[in-house]
Amino acid sequence: MRVLLALLFLGWLMPSSTHARPLVAELSSKDILIHSAFNGTQLILFGTRNDSGDIVVVVRGVPRTLYVRKKERVMGIWMNRASEKFEHVPSFYAMASSRPYEEIPKSVYFNALAIGYAQAVQSYRAHGYDMMEEEERARRESFAHALLTLMQEQRLYAPDIGTIQFIGGGLFRTSINFPDNTPTGSYAAEIYLMRDGEIISMHTTPIYVRKTGLDAWIYNLAHQSPALYGMLAIALAALGGTLAIRLFAR
Repeated sequence: MRVLLALLFLGWLMPSSTHARPLVAELSSKDILIHSAFNGTQLILFGTRNDSGDIVVVVRGVPRTLYVRKKERVMGIWMNRASEKFEHVPSFYAMASSRPYEEIPKSVYFNALAIGYAQAVQSYRAHGYDMMEEEERARRESFAHALLTLMQEQRLYAPDIGTIQFIGGGLFRTSINFPDNTPTGSYAAEIYLMRDGEIISMHTTPIYVRKTGLDAWIYNLAHQSPALYGMLAIALAALGGTLAIRLFAR
């Protein structure tokens, strides 16, 4: 929600020259279909830059509420003890830039837009973070970095910033990899044209990740009619048990 508000505010602040479309981008496909044989996919983002500057691409998934728990050994048993709640966490996050990201002058809006992994961690901070005691803030930071590490280990956050290639004139392209455990939902690919720390232009295009086939039917049934899904699961389990008994009885 905060990123969406920042995007709307940024669009309002941009001068009229921005609307001359100095930046146009598109995806090889806006649909990712998840099925039983899905083992990941790659989308190609391509576009044209009609003005000088650096290109930064951010792809983020559906925001979710996540909990990070710290295990501690208690009387020889590992147990979940301390925990932190994080809201509005993108379920997927990937970046690409036209030159090394650390060399690109950053916009003052990057923090509000949560562009960059450091900014993403900062965006995980709770409301009232600045009012917390130093120890509480350190604890929150520790859990936020742990969350980032977990998302990278699950391949939902790309560990490295990808490269954007210029292929002649102002044409550019980059690839975005989606793992086999990509969550469903509506994603957003954000493309920024940067110059001297200013956002000259921006373009946003959606990506739709959804289940298809039998997987989609089961998923929709479980979420839309949980009672019916439960009864069918019990019936199938009972049927399987009956068939097994008859087979072994022979």
